[in-house]
Amino acid sequence: MLLALLAPARSAGQGQQGSGSPYSAYGLGEFVGSTPMAQAAMGGLGAAVVDPVSTVPANPASYPSLLRTTFEMGLGVRSSSLVSATAERNGRRTDLMGLSLGVPFGNGRWGMGIVVRPVSKVNYLLTETRAIPGATGDATFTYAGDGGLSQALIGAGLVVSQKRDSLANGHRLSVGANLGYLFGRIESLRSATFPSGQGLYATHISSTLIVRDPTVDVGLQYQGDLRKRKRREDKGWYYLAGVAAELPMELRARRTEVANTYGFTSGGVEVPLDTAFFTEGRSGRIGLPLGLSAGFTVFNEHWTIGVEYRQRDWATLSVSDAGYRPAGQLANNTTFIVGASYRASTEAIGDIWKRVVYRAGLRLSDDYLKVGDTQLQDRGVSLGISLPLMSATTRSRLNIGGEFGERGTTDNGLIRERYATLLVGVTITPDLREGWFKKRRID
Repeated sequence: MLLALLAPARSAGQGQQGSGSPYSAYGLGEFVGSTPMAQAAMGGLGAAVVDPVSTVPANPASYPSLLRTTFEMGLGVRSSSLVSATAERNGRRTDLMGLSLGVPFGNGRWGMGIVVRPVSKVNYLLTETRAIPGATGDATFTYAGDGGLSQALIGAGLVVSQKRDSLANGHRLSVGANLGYLFGRIESLRSATFPSGQGLYATHISSTLIVRDPTVDVGLQYQGDLRKRKRREDKGWYYLAGVAAELPMELRARRTEVANTYGFTSGGVEVPLDTAFFTEGRSGRIGLPLGLSAGFTVFNEHWTIGVEYRQRDWATLSVSDAGYRPAGQLANNTTFIVGASYRASTEAIGDIWKRVVYRAGLRLSDDYLKVGDTQLQDRGVSLGISLPLMSATTRSRLNIGGEFGERGTTDNGLIRERYATLLVGVTITPDLREGWFKKRRID
């Protein structure tokens, strides 16, 4: 089999020539790491992370830690090199990584998050050439796909237990939940063309899968003291443990499929001949498996160091009908992350490079896909900084970072993808003299 990497399919979601991974042809597409930019630069930590000016939807128990109303958005510009044993292709794409709004209320006991983010992306175009037994010339098979899944969610977190002394020693226990809505469309096309004069008709088979249904995530975080402060000048160390779960859900789905045969005029124009079969809007269900994550972080006013483990066994995905089973073989997806951040000064004014937050992370993942009985692996490192903006009056910041990694292998006829992603995001908070979403005592 010869797989040639061709020019990428046009992505309607991007409105430009995309450059998707060939592996997005399998499963539900290529999952997009749509964590907030600050956490993305730390490998994607989320289960045991709190940020006073960042909404962290990976664990809704983090929402009460918000100190200011916060709006965030981010972009990822990804350059990739795709290499097989016989071909190579370079590409680039730009993705919106999501929009979020975080609001603290209830005197620090409650927090709310509203998020819209991509979940998966499908964007591929592959060709395969085979000899025709007993005939001259080769048949050309084309496989193309486009679309993906997105999610909108609203969540709330509550501090259920908290005790602090005058030196900030003590504990804090919070819980939270997200109610989401997963939606999207995945389109695929398979076509076969044959040399003229062979008595064979060219064929198109197109399929459209539409998915939409609610989802629920829950989380818990507990913060305590590693080293208590005895005097105000002491440097305290604290720990944060967090767990989160994406609950199993059955998604409503509709599939439309059509197969056509066609020929060509002497001028090379396609001429439809017949419709072999057509099914429109056939209903079904896709059962998503349980997803779990657990993390542990230690921190003080300058340093944050965290580890996280995630697991979701996609091999247990269920479908109401065989026609809804995703292409390819699904596997148990596990991810290990270690990340850190450092800030030299906690002052709002002064040398900007001492007030910058420096971030780094490492991510090791066994992918949710098996291709040719080989489970894909994904390895990535990330670096980034958070630059304060107008820090005298706001807590806004500009987040800039990069992720560099490798997915897949050239063994067993597969494709190795090496990528570099530029991450750019902005966090906007109101002027410190303003109180968005706060009840005025005197008007």
